[in-house]
Amino acid sequence: MTNSVKRHPYRAAFVAMLVALAVACSGGGGVDVNVEIGNSPEKTLEAAMQADKDFAAMAKAEGPKAAFLKYMHTTDSKFLQPGVVVQGAENIAAGFAQSPPDFNIDWAPDGGHGSASGDLAVTTGLYAISVSGQTIEKGRYVTVWSKDDAGELKATMDMSVPDPAAQPTTTPDPNGRPG
Repeated sequence: MTNSVKRHPYRAAFVAMLVALAVACSGGGGVDVNVEIGNSPEKTLEAAMQADKDFAAMAKAEGPKAAFLKYMHTTDSKFLQPGVVVQGAENIAAGFAQSPPDFNIDWAPDGGHGSASGDLAVTTGLYAISVSGQTIEKGRYVTVWSKDDAGELKATMDMSVPDPAAQPTTTPDPNGRPG
């Protein structure tokens, strides 16, 4: 044996590491490792897209104030508007309190990304804001979704970018004068 150890000095150390690894992984040490199988970016995105659709449906049926209260994270949500960031579901919903009764926000998700862990997703889509059936703004939005303590997807950040205002069309003057 002494001759074998001299010819292969690392063999004994390798065997000792294998034995230590086998003992550590035998489960007798009370270590519990939980690995959730089955999450995928596609499933996460699908869940976020459904939450976004439900959010939009509630805004249409019950108004944006009720929908933003329900779907925005209670404390960690942020609603980005030009020049201001509103934080918390109650503060965000309060911004809709002064809206006229015929004020409506309509949106539909059309894409996004989901995490493999299942706890974070981003949805994007088109939105339109109208009053009395007349569209006053259209554009694109981005919503970030994360799981709250109860495991439900809640919107943690929402921002929109309005489409550029349409340029007025003017008929050129036949004599070449501007306007």
